[in-house]
Amino acid sequence: MMEDELIKIWQSSSNQERIKFDKSKLMIELQSSLDRLHRWWKYVELVEVISAIIIILSFALIAYHAPFTSTKIASVLIIIFGINILIKVLGIKKFKPSDLEENYLEYLNKTKEYLEAQKKLLETAVYWVVLPIYPILLLFFIGFWHIRAQRYFIVIIYLVAIGMGIYGYFLNKKRVKNEINPRIARVNELINELKG
Repeated sequence: MMEDELIKIWQSSSNQERIKFDKSKLMIELQSSLDRLHRWWKYVELVEVISAIIIILSFALIAYHAPFTSTKIASVLIIIFGINILIKVLGIKKFKPSDLEENYLEYLNKTKEYLEAQKKLLETAVYWVVLPIYPILLLFFIGFWHIRAQRYFIVIIYLVAIGMGIYGYFLNKKRVKNEINPRIARVNELINELKG
């Protein structure tokens, strides 16, 4: 009974009211989708911060106690590397829109900017995370290479690091393609709807 009445009301409503309803429905769906993405990004930030703190503290100890100069230098470079990751990941926060924007269109524009910053960070991670770590690891292990028993261990760690880099690269590509790009498209669609 109630459903039939709602159908009659919907059919008797004007096209303008239907368009407003469609816009508000699109806004609610987009907001729900963005909230999930924001929660995921918060989790990424938390994991990166905890990882960077562990790396910085661990390699500070190694730099202090390491017997080889190359290992000490590499440990300091890894500390700088960890700080750089913190700066890059936490730097995205400046793009995050607040719910107190002037109007919804302004909020959407800032959301688009935030999503594009996340996209750029994930797409370029191979250049500022993956590639710089390999020469640093090589420098770190050079001092231990003369110890015959350590060679297999060093090779395995290096191969694992390469595998993790490749996995991270493809994971970031997948995340951008499946999570961020569709949301950017939805934001653009809603911006065009509101402007038009």
